[in-house]
Amino acid sequence: MIQRALVLHRWDFQETSLLLDVFTEQNGRVRLIAKGAKRSKSPWRGLAQPFVPVKIEYKGRSDLKTLTLLEQDTQSAQIRLTGNALYSGFYLNELLQRLLPAEAEAQELFQHYWSAIAALSETKHVEPALRRFEWQLLEHLGAAFDWYHDADTGLPLKDLEYCYFAPDHGLVSTPRHKDDKAYPVSDIERIADWDISDEHRLKQLKWIMREALHVYLGDKPLRSRELFQQRRK
Repeated sequence: MIQRALVLHRWDFQETSLLLDVFTEQNGRVRLIAKGAKRSKSPWRGLAQPFVPVKIEYKGRSDLKTLTLLEQDTQSAQIRLTGNALYSGFYLNELLQRLLPAEAEAQELFQHYWSAIAALSETKHVEPALRRFEWQLLEHLGAAFDWYHDADTGLPLKDLEYCYFAPDHGLVSTPRHKDDKAYPVSDIERIADWDISDEHRLKQLKWIMREALHVYLGDKPLRSRELFQQRRK
């Protein structure tokens, strides 16, 4: 079956081949071997890399499939990422590699990812696109939380002045620890409606998303985040 796809990451494999971690439209994330892709005359050489819209086909029953077709997706807009947008794209790719189970159906998330990458290529302000995709990924993983109600009591947050975020639980009226950050409920309500044009609310959303994702990422640092921080020094 030929389907749309984007390469998340690639590794050298033996002398002439590549290992590819690929996000496909129909089959989710799959690991492929692209035989001969490193050869100078291989038509796959320039296509087997992140952020290039492609169509692929593969075969095999093991966890490592064999790529049989790789061609440019001429019907999709081409994506060009540079600077902060490029590092942001690497960040999204790493999230998918770390959190998306292999060969699990994720057609809606694929569309969200495609939209996020396209958005990164069209703006210098990358944060809104990143935050939206982080939330969409949490929804796909079944880890989304209620923005409007106390996760402990079920009561509306609108009657409160401040609330707190408890990772792997949600927004609550009572802090779990004495140093928990307090969020104005008025800001949370606007964030829930994706009114994040204000830099302060955007930063609040970033803190919440980072805590929410940390539950699933664990303490192993994100390589893409380290690279981005090194670039800014």
